[in-house]
Amino acid sequence: MGFWDTAGELAKKAGKFAYEETKKAKERAKEYEIEMPKKSDSQLLSIVRNERLTSPLRAGSAYKELKNRGYEPKDINWI
Repeated sequence: MGFWDTAGELAKKAGKFAYEETKKAKERAKEYEIEMPKKSDSQLLSIVRNERLTSPLRAGSAYKELKNRGYEPKDINWI
């Protein structure tokens, strides 16, 4: 196998991996959209504060739910 054959195979594997990860992320985002309306405001605030770096999809869903409940972005960040 030549250099370009090997490079092509690696590119295919990388593309497939990226596709699968994107698909999983979309599934998690849908799960979070279902989960967040069931949580209290204080639970949502805790998720936004504590999971921003470790689980940005979950924190983003919690943030979105707080906005849907009437909180302003500046209020969410100050609370």
